[in-house]
Amino acid sequence: MRVRFVKAAAAAGLLALIVAGCDEGPGSAKARADAQLQQVTLEGKSVTASGCVRPVETTSCIVVRNPGGGYYDISTASPRPDPARGVGISMHGRDMGKNTPCGRELSDVTWSYLNIQCAAPASASTATDKPAADKTEKKAG
Repeated sequence: MRVRFVKAAAAAGLLALIVAGCDEGPGSAKARADAQLQQVTLEGKSVTASGCVRPVETTSCIVVRNPGGGYYDISTASPRPDPARGVGISMHGRDMGKNTPCGRELSDVTWSYLNIQCAAPASASTATDKPAADKTEKKAG
């Protein structure tokens, strides 16, 4: 009986040490590291890019292609650049880590027009822009 009591006391003591070592209270090292990580995440990553502004079909988004091949969603910019002008922009914003259906959302977007001409958006083409071969009628033979 005495051996069983000593083993139980040793197990309880070991458990208490383990629990004390895993303290995740507000003053623990883990809690401080988590708070620091969260603070860094909330600041966001600074992004600078330039390119042509494009509207995204079936949405109200406007985007600029990023160097990695994806898109920055700059719809939160105020005022918003006008894609119909066909002029490139230089822009700066904050990437807060949020993806939208249109691309990586940027906040605090500031921008200015550049002296760079952009091609007309694909949605601006009309039926009159089709090649002549598409307009010819076939005769039944």
